[in-house]
Amino acid sequence: MYIDTHCHINSEELRLKARTVITRARDAGVCRMLVVGCNFEDSCEALAMSEDFSQFGIYASIGIHPHEAKNYGAVPSEFAQLVNNPKVVAVGEIGLDYHYDNSPREDQKRMFEAQLEFAREHDMPVILHIRDAMPEAMSILKHYADLKLLFHCYSGGLEWLDRVLSMDAMCAFGGAVTWNGKASEELREVVRRIPISNMLVETDSPYMSPVPYRGKLNEPANVKYVYEAIARERGMLMHDLEVKIDSNAERFFEWSMSNV
Repeated sequence: MYIDTHCHINSEELRLKARTVITRARDAGVCRMLVVGCNFEDSCEALAMSEDFSQFGIYASIGIHPHEAKNYGAVPSEFAQLVNNPKVVAVGEIGLDYHYDNSPREDQKRMFEAQLEFAREHDMPVILHIRDAMPEAMSILKHYADLKLLFHCYSGGLEWLDRVLSMDAMCAFGGAVTWNGKASEELREVVRRIPISNMLVETDSPYMSPVPYRGKLNEPANVKYVYEAIARERGMLMHDLEVKIDSNAERFFEWSMSNV
């Protein structure tokens, strides 16, 4: 059985066919899916989906993506109520994105730190979105060593891997491990070297489709192709990888304590 630790079924591309997408994922062997929040509205929608499709093993996270930081002066006050719902298992995705700079960097850092404080206050794991900003992000995160951290779509390469592991952080890998090109080969080297206990698997659907669906709309059912690529790189049996990823996800999100 597979787990997709990061998907956007609440996205414009997928929300209108959510039941079909979720059912197809379950039929493909996906037993748990985490629907991720990127602003207040879709955080609420992620939670609603986790409740509406609870029987499919859907969970939610709530957060303000760095792209959205300019639109928020503070963490939405309503988050304090949402985070108490047992279906909410993480804060995120939050962080810094200096690749697109859709929000001013000072706004990104302000909201990043505010949400890390929120996660600390509520004793929640954190899903990180860090792109082209590892030095700045690590400078901030060194003050939050007490938090459980997950680098979604890890892109720090071997350069940052030791620092990330020194924080006992998790790294999630998606469709990029199946792609061709130098960047993906470097990512596969990370996959080969990272301790299996620090690894999770995701799709980031509807984005980042794996081969053989690259260029097409992604969905959680495709997470099996990421598992297959990781198992191949590490020389593992699929069953053994599935068991370990399930254990890692349970340890990080503690979602067996929530109502399925």
